[in-house]
Amino acid sequence: MGFAFAALAQRGIDPVHYINLIYCLPRTPAGYEKTKPAGVKMFTDGANITEASRQYSNKAKPKKVIRVKITDGAYNGKLYAEFRTVTEVNEEGATGYYKSYKMDGYPVHEHYAKQDRQGTLRGVIEGRFIIEITGFDVGPGELIEWWHEIDIKRLILLH
Repeated sequence: MGFAFAALAQRGIDPVHYINLIYCLPRTPAGYEKTKPAGVKMFTDGANITEASRQYSNKAKPKKVIRVKITDGAYNGKLYAEFRTVTEVNEEGATGYYKSYKMDGYPVHEHYAKQDRQGTLRGVIEGRFIIEITGFDVGPGELIEWWHEIDIKRLILLH
C-alpha cells in the first residue's frame, strides 16, 4: 500500500488502542501454551505508539518459543524506514539466510540462523502495523506459518 501517509503522520494521528491489537494476535495452536497478552501505549520519537505481544511455548519442546508483536506506529516515519525500499533479496550461506520480499502483498524481512535455529520475520501491513515474529528452536519457514495465524483482515479494518 506504500507510504503515502506522511500527511497523516504530520497531523499526529493516534494509534489504535493496544486492546484492538491484542485481538489480532494468533490463537493458540494445538500443542502450544500461551502467555497472557501484553499491551502498552508509549510515547517515543515524538509520537504515540501502541504494541501488543504474546509468547507461545511448545508443550512437547519447551525450548521452542514463538514471540509475536504487533505495533501501531501511527505512521511515525522512523519506525518504518526499513520497509520503504524493500526489494527482493535472497542471501543464503552456511550460517543462515536473509530474505526480503512481499508476502500477501506486504513487505517483509526474514532472518534465520541455522545453527541456533532462531529467526525473525518482520513485516508491515497497510504501511502502518508492524508485525514481528521471533522464533527460538524453529525450522526454516515456520515463522511464515505464524504470520498466517495473525488476523490481518482485522488489522486492515483498524487502519
